[in-house]
Amino acid sequence: MKEFSHEELNALAYELPDEVEKYKQQGDFDAAEEAIERWLQRPVAEALKVRLRLEKEILKGLREDFPYTKEQAIALVREQAPDFDEADLARLDEAGLAEWIFLDGEKHYIHNLLRNITRMDPEIRSRMHKEDPDAEERELLSEEIHRIKKEKHISGRFRLRASISLREDLFYPGIRLKAHLPLPAELHQTSDVKLLAHSDCRVSLDRPDSLYRAICFEDTLQQNRDFFAEYEYTVTADYHDFSREDYEEAVKRKTLWQAGLRESGQYNSPEELAPYLKEQYPHIRFSPYLRALAAEITADSGNALAKAFAIYEYITTQVKYSYMREYFLMPDIPQYCARNLRGDCGVQALLFITLCRICGIPAKWQSGLYFGGRENVGAHDWAMFYAEPYGWLYADPSLGGNAFRAGEEELHRFYFGNLDPFRMAANNAFAQPFANPKRFLPADPYDNQTGELESDVRGYGSRETVREVRRI
Repeated sequence: MKEFSHEELNALAYELPDEVEKYKQQGDFDAAEEAIERWLQRPVAEALKVRLRLEKEILKGLREDFPYTKEQAIALVREQAPDFDEADLARLDEAGLAEWIFLDGEKHYIHNLLRNITRMDPEIRSRMHKEDPDAEERELLSEEIHRIKKEKHISGRFRLRASISLREDLFYPGIRLKAHLPLPAELHQTSDVKLLAHSDCRVSLDRPDSLYRAICFEDTLQQNRDFFAEYEYTVTADYHDFSREDYEEAVKRKTLWQAGLRESGQYNSPEELAPYLKEQYPHIRFSPYLRALAAEITADSGNALAKAFAIYEYITTQVKYSYMREYFLMPDIPQYCARNLRGDCGVQALLFITLCRICGIPAKWQSGLYFGGRENVGAHDWAMFYAEPYGWLYADPSLGGNAFRAGEEELHRFYFGNLDPFRMAANNAFAQPFANPKRFLPADPYDNQTGELESDVRGYGSRETVREVRRI
């Protein structure tokens, strides 16, 4: 397998030759792969050849992410809703809840179809005799948010254990493995990170203020085992209601920072903010449609805060939450979200960031883990944006949209400018290389939330590893 350079991802911004694209769109992936091989022998720029090689990996991933024919999709849902039929699937198609591609001459549906339907379609969910899976979380969050609004500033201390191992059927004695697990980065809301325990092997640890923080393990194994890290950290949450009093308090804090009397990562100089106003290939691109959408959304808005809220309001009320294909399989994630009005937490966050930057509002990525007050821990992405005199603020469009759909307006408004404390932020930028670099294409080349694993000869996809994160 060819070794990977992170800069190669920029080539995803290039269009494929028509021949390759046509075969791909009609679902003839074999012909598309044969066309790629032909084009790799032609006198095109090396940048396009990089794009073609990446496309081979994308075609492989699409086969894995869209496994169900129409008949198989219906049979899958019927295991829990026996009366589910073709008309139901057609309705879900039209509602954007059953993503599909053409493959081998017919529709193939996404691997997380059942999960999407169960979460997002109340009518089908009732026929499955299931409760709303987000109801308990919203109740817990509402309680915590009332406390944040009352106290204005809160903090919490959390302990987590993360692990990753190779799937047993892929293991062989003497294999040399390299693993990356995310760790909390001491930026913005996170502080006092302590590594409590970790696997006994060669270890390298990223700086506490890394934009893409991880602990890296390297070892030769005779028996299969996991690589693990246990850590604790403190999260603080400040509440902003954007009232006159809140504005005046923000002005005071900013004045103290300018006078050198207050240390804070909340503020940046114009020079420091400049990178968060730019395009960032391959995904944060100021396309003609996104420019038009941003202008239309913010037409009646005044300052940066009002424009950012207009963008947040549009995404949370118009974009449906949807579990997605692997991000690497989408060459332009924000454009996908804007065109199709669906996306998960990271897809919505990237659309928010891109639209903000188009409007001249500094914005950036943050991601890691989320547990919503519960014991279960999962990957999650959100955004940050910069507005005077507050400095850096938060936006979580996916949780805000979830609250909007449930009629929880207080919760919906909260996630513009604020966050709950139930998070572990490891990544403070999108699509960054590891400090201890990977040799091969990562399972997720844009984010590190549950870990990466590779050997001396290849990298392993998410389905080839066993990953766990839990509270301890």
